[in-house]
Amino acid sequence: MGKDPINMTRTVFVTGARGKTGREVVAQLAGRGDTEVRGGSSQAPQAPTTIAFDWRDQSTWPKAVGGADAIYLGRPDVQDSPELITQLIAAAPGAHIVLVSEQGAEQATPGGWVQQVEAAVTGSASRWTIVRPSWFQQVMTDPRYFLDAIRVHRRLVLSTGGTPIAWVDTRDIAAVAVQAILDPGTHHGKAYTVTGPEAVTLDGVATALSAVTGAQVTASDVPLDQAVAGMPPWLSEVVGDMYRRVHDGTFAAVSGDVEAVTGTRARAIGDFVTEHAAQWRA
Repeated sequence: MGKDPINMTRTVFVTGARGKTGREVVAQLAGRGDTEVRGGSSQAPQAPTTIAFDWRDQSTWPKAVGGADAIYLGRPDVQDSPELITQLIAAAPGAHIVLVSEQGAEQATPGGWVQQVEAAVTGSASRWTIVRPSWFQQVMTDPRYFLDAIRVHRRLVLSTGGTPIAWVDTRDIAAVAVQAILDPGTHHGKAYTVTGPEAVTLDGVATALSAVTGAQVTASDVPLDQAVAGMPPWLSEVVGDMYRRVHDGTFAAVSGDVEAVTGTRARAIGDFVTEHAAQWRA
């Protein structure tokens, strides 16, 4: 078994160390004298990556998870994710698994992919914590999502049905995860819903973006079927289920878990927009 006392040195493996939440977990753990951090990535070596890890190459697993006391697990968004996670946990017996899932996972399609991923952790790991975040604020500054649409086309496109979302900062997601990593005795068996302090509509976010950029940003709330068009069937089902939970208000629920776990109030989407205004003005 891993080391339980908070003041003992622990080894933490972070999957997706260059992802939105993984990089924040690495950053918040870095420099701690009581923690050895292994930042795993399948990409070419580049900070904060410190070790090679590829979900599709199990020869990279032993060095990554061997002797790990805790694993920060950003679920791989692939169809066989539940099986891969179960196999990884088997390769790291005794490690405290901190899984990043999604808000309302307990309300997702019963027995569907989202719940299978969580069950792979709760059914296999001897110690676990589930972190269920709302939509990331950082999708607004990510070129794979909304950055260019906002900066170049002045449009914010999403399918919400006019329902607000309790947007959360990835720094707050990581802060909750880090507490679970450092104090597994307190957080084992817990599932935390991690949101911002308020729920804001797509129109509300567009208004905030317009204010900081000095240019009109238009919200475009597209139908659900348009949002999943062109996706592979299994992914369309998973993403469609998530969008349905957006439409029914699941992602509008505001939780106080960030402050309860970390002692610090969650960052609001308005503050995030102000902080990153320069990225959309170019």
